[in-house]
Amino acid sequence: MWPRFGVKVGNSTLCIAHVKPTDTKPEVIANKQGDRVSQACLLWDGEDEIECGLTAKQKMSSKPKQAVANSFQFLRPVEDLKEELLAKAIKTIPCEYDSEKNMFILKAVQHKNDEEGKEVEKEISPFEVQVKLFQSELELARQYFSDATQKPIVVLSIPSYFPSKSWEILAQAAEKAGFHVAQIVDETTAAVLAYGIGEDITNDDTKYVLTVKCGGLLSHFALYEVRHGLYTKIECFGPFPIGGHQFTEELVKFICEEFQRKYKLDPHESRRSLAKIRTAAANCKHILSTLPSTQLYIDSLMDGVDFNNQMSRARFESLIQPVINSFMQILNDCVDKALKNHAELKKLDNIVLLGATTQIPKLQSAISNKYPDVEINCSISADEVVAVGCARQTLYLVDCEKILEPSEECECVAEEVAIWHGSEDDDENAQKF
Repeated sequence: MWPRFGVKVGNSTLCIAHVKPTDTKPEVIANKQGDRVSQACLLWDGEDEIECGLTAKQKMSSKPKQAVANSFQFLRPVEDLKEELLAKAIKTIPCEYDSEKNMFILKAVQHKNDEEGKEVEKEISPFEVQVKLFQSELELARQYFSDATQKPIVVLSIPSYFPSKSWEILAQAAEKAGFHVAQIVDETTAAVLAYGIGEDITNDDTKYVLTVKCGGLLSHFALYEVRHGLYTKIECFGPFPIGGHQFTEELVKFICEEFQRKYKLDPHESRRSLAKIRTAAANCKHILSTLPSTQLYIDSLMDGVDFNNQMSRARFESLIQPVINSFMQILNDCVDKALKNHAELKKLDNIVLLGATTQIPKLQSAISNKYPDVEINCSISADEVVAVGCARQTLYLVDCEKILEPSEECECVAEEVAIWHGSEDDDENAQKF
């Protein structure tokens, strides 16, 4: 059944790409707003409707108690939701969370017949949130897959540090939404697949590829050995608590200080004001990844006072420099450790960037300057590369009639390419699919 689809799932965003057997490369599908990447958040209207995507994110600053964001980190079996993990995760979501039930608690005020507003609640699990998000991606897939009697075939991505049971939960959510899950690959593998690194090697040459992921909340790195079209993950580092959120927070601090200096009002006293600032800061960060400057305007930030400021890329880069320094220190330590642990590794051949945060020019230049002799693969948008890799993997699938469990082996027969994670000396902890 064609076309087939690849879906990247994350805390902050989702992305879907489609491919046909005759295509040279997969194509990303734009959503209703024309964006090639969708926001991984939803908002409850207080009654029966739940909105997903950009609309939900735009309303989140004014209705935080009705919204769910950054929910993917909760998609784990209950026994894996440790106290330390929950303490950090809860700080990143706008709504309330019941750790005993593993439920998000959404609260809204209903107004009927001019009566005084009544607060209502709705409980929704991380699994149900993921189903809703997959349903929104399914709507995009149906633009290209018109057979209503069949489920579109999809390959999904998941961070490599998620437990094996999360792979099953993710597959079940996608199946319930209406997809047929043929395979799940981890994000870093999908990114390497997107570029097809090493597929043209016909001799005994070996390439070493480092994937650098910096997402919305976390970063992690993986090292691959590529030989004869075989990808072997020989080292994995992370996750580390540095992501787009930390870059955004530096801009949030600047806005709060500027506003307080100009108007003697402290936005920290209002949760709604802070939500508005974070939304504006995130938008500003994305714009400055492509443009040299932007206007930072927040309507009625606090007590009816607007905030208006011209933000240049140079100023933004000076604000985030401490975060970049911390990120590069962690990356350098991981590379040094890999070189020490693997005597056969003399140098890196490729670095693959994934995660929207790696699109920040200052971060890209820091990586390029540190590793000048390494080829940096960033021609595919870093927040689309995982979906592209997943879609490309569907070209190699033969039997799509069952869900692949993460513990199973799968050999991709096109050009005799196999994906294999682990080392020959560590069969117990290897991941094969």
